[in-house]
Amino acid sequence: GQSSIEGNRANGTKRMAELEKPKICGTCGARDAPLKCPCKSIFYCNTACQRADWAMHRKVCVFDLERKLERARSRLGNEDREIGEACADLGLLYQKQDRHAEAEEKYLEALRIFGVVEGEASIEVATVMGNLSRVYQEQERLDDSLPVQKRVVRMIRRLYASEHYKVAVAIHDLACILAMM
Repeated sequence: GQSSIEGNRANGTKRMAELEKPKICGTCGARDAPLKCPCKSIFYCNTACQRADWAMHRKVCVFDLERKLERARSRLGNEDREIGEACADLGLLYQKQDRHAEAEEKYLEALRIFGVVEGEASIEVATVMGNLSRVYQEQERLDDSLPVQKRVVRMIRRLYASEHYKVAVAIHDLACILAMM
């Protein structure tokens, strides 16, 4: 069973999440909105508000995008650039929602696909690795972030001239990780 300390900790975590994400309708702003999108990022006060917002929300709804990804997988297979791009996009959306485990999973899948389709030394791989490094930083997993970011710096240096701004950004990100350690 669960100890009372673990139960209290879980209840406290749930209460904190509720405080951080108030139930405000994403369309009209009404408080205590009872409907929650399955993506867990937005609430609505009624189905009319949900329908009114759908055209905008569907672009960032990870629930809908995950379903589209599965349909694309069945049509294209697992080793397709479009699947890699969809995984990278979902990773970024999960990262913006502070859903780090899901972001990491999607970024790792995108890396696997891009490694097969584009090759290990591609801008797609470097970009996704940079995003993965930031997910690790956001989780304070600096020992995981550092080697990933070092690899990003090496890849970006190979892909661009030393004076290119992307090289400077990658080195800056590496310096930030080192400063946090």
